[in-house]
Amino acid sequence: MTWKSIEYNKTKLFSKLFLDYISKKTHFSDLISDFPSIDNFKNQIKLKSDNYDNSQRKELVRVIKHQYKGINLKNVQINNIDSLLKDNTFTITTGHQLNLLTGPLYFIYKIISVINLSESLNKKYKKYNFVPIYWMASEDHDFKEINNFSVQGKKFEWDSDQTGMVGDFKLNNFKNILEDFENHMINSAYGKELCTMVKKAYSSSNNLADATRIFVNKIFQEFGLIIIDANNSKLKHLFKKIIISEVKNNIIKNYSKESIKKLKDLNYKIQASPRDINLFYIKENKRERLINKGDLYTTENNLKFWTSEQIIKEINEFPENFSPNVLLRPLYQEHILPNLCYIGGPAEISYWLELKKVFEKQKLIFPLLLFRCSALIISKKTRSKLEKYDIKIEDIFLSNQNLKNKLTKKFSKHKLNFSDLKHQLNQQFSKLREISKKTDKSFVGALNAQEKKQFNGLEKLKKRLLKSEQIIHDNKISKILNLVNEIFPDGNLQERNINFSNFYKNEGKDLIIRIKNNLNPMDHKFTLIEI
Repeated sequence: MTWKSIEYNKTKLFSKLFLDYISKKTHFSDLISDFPSIDNFKNQIKLKSDNYDNSQRKELVRVIKHQYKGINLKNVQINNIDSLLKDNTFTITTGHQLNLLTGPLYFIYKIISVINLSESLNKKYKKYNFVPIYWMASEDHDFKEINNFSVQGKKFEWDSDQTGMVGDFKLNNFKNILEDFENHMINSAYGKELCTMVKKAYSSSNNLADATRIFVNKIFQEFGLIIIDANNSKLKHLFKKIIISEVKNNIIKNYSKESIKKLKDLNYKIQASPRDINLFYIKENKRERLINKGDLYTTENNLKFWTSEQIIKEINEFPENFSPNVLLRPLYQEHILPNLCYIGGPAEISYWLELKKVFEKQKLIFPLLLFRCSALIISKKTRSKLEKYDIKIEDIFLSNQNLKNKLTKKFSKHKLNFSDLKHQLNQQFSKLREISKKTDKSFVGALNAQEKKQFNGLEKLKKRLLKSEQIIHDNKISKILNLVNEIFPDGNLQERNINFSNFYKNEGKDLIIRIKNNLNPMDHKFTLIEI
């Protein structure tokens, strides 16, 4: 029995769009640049080379170096940053919010996905350099989405009355979280090491963006990861033409219509619906949606008013005052970076699929889109116990009730599917029906009613027997269900629920190495990682 991986469709946990995309359904062809494969990067390199403004590279590198000021870098990071000055260097990018201590486990999988893909491409295309990028979504303002993380069923939550972009949030009242976390971790093998990392990041930083950079850098720096904070005036100056296009011409809404219609016609969920203007205005710790009112522009709470000429003037002079929303952000990222591929989760890739026509109208190259790796971490002890009961990998993805029924049938000494009895009963009533037709057809209705009654009775007997057998094997079944429920906290995928520190506290840096060694973003399988 293999416990290495399982096909995504066998887990029953992923969306139709996700499964169709990794199956390379042809109806996606006009929504993407190409399906991601190592070989398909050859053409993507040419497309980006021919269309990327290499004059931006110097500014990009200056910004990155400034953002890393005061942080000790590994040689591989220094080389990666310097290589971005060269025309033959490209990026592989993922983006994510500033979740506390990285948030749910899947953040770790996203970062390792870009690192591992970059390494694979560096081996395949030796004339080029490929740099893994984490694009911090520091401009997001939904604090409740990022203000908590969970370890061993305990939820750590940061309360703050600050408003605006979460990257700018001060960490003055973060001390209680740090103390609570330390008390929870201190007695584990690597708890002290982890707490030192957390304190260094979150106690010494001016804001959440800086803390996130320091913490994520500490985890992944040896693999050459480069972190970019998009909330930067110099980068937005490079992007201001597209900001103006969005304000004047509503490019997202107007040019995503066709793709959105196609996705709807294919019965896929629309992840993000375009606004008339897909921008926010930033002022005094506020981030408010930009709207058009007749001949004027304003924000949703009337923070400021502009004429058409006034808003264009402000964009040209102070583009840092304008913040792209979730649908405009991809254009910002792809305009700034010499990027070839975006790696994201199912929801992210879903809204990227709305945007190819928008990219074309702005003469931007649409990147290859790749789903991040998904995985489940399981201890050797838990796996050994499950194997003892001959539990297959696909069994752990069943609902509790279905798994309970399957285990009852497995452990029972009696045949509980009743298929033979149902077949015999069906044959008997078929014979009676033939006799009835030859004698008195009026009996057919009564016969059919009796048949239904007998089958219903048989089904009730089956359920009662199944319940009786479950009671007999209750102890064994309960042990297995408890093991499975440990793997799926609160009935959810582990990666969407708990923080990496849940495992790091006992495994240390070896956890990251083991995850990295087991994940292949081109494999398109759900991976099980044993620790």
